[in-house]
Amino acid sequence: MMISSVGCRYHSASCKLRGTAYSERADKLKQDAHEKLTIGTKKDAVARFFESNGIPVTFVPGEATGTIHLAGCAPSGCGSDDAILGLRVKVDSAGTVISEPVVGGMYTNCL
Repeated sequence: MMISSVGCRYHSASCKLRGTAYSERADKLKQDAHEKLTIGTKKDAVARFFESNGIPVTFVPGEATGTIHLAGCAPSGCGSDDAILGLRVKVDSAGTVISEPVVGGMYTNCL
């Protein structure tokens, strides 16, 4: 009987903990952003929300956006456990929220 290890990756307990923490942070950010970055939220409150979540905010025409780098527990095919977590929300010219926020994350250095 032959066992193949192609595509397998050992995940240590600490790796699994980082992965869980990454997933929980992404889920909490989604929930909090949905609750606090509602349509009509003013620019100063948007900036405070990003800051309170440790995400540097950049206001560009039509959008407030920010990304942070984290460590997780990457799936097979990734060269490292490096990950990013980002938040963006559409805003008007005054920086007031005009649509639902979007939270996204991904592991970097993957094939």
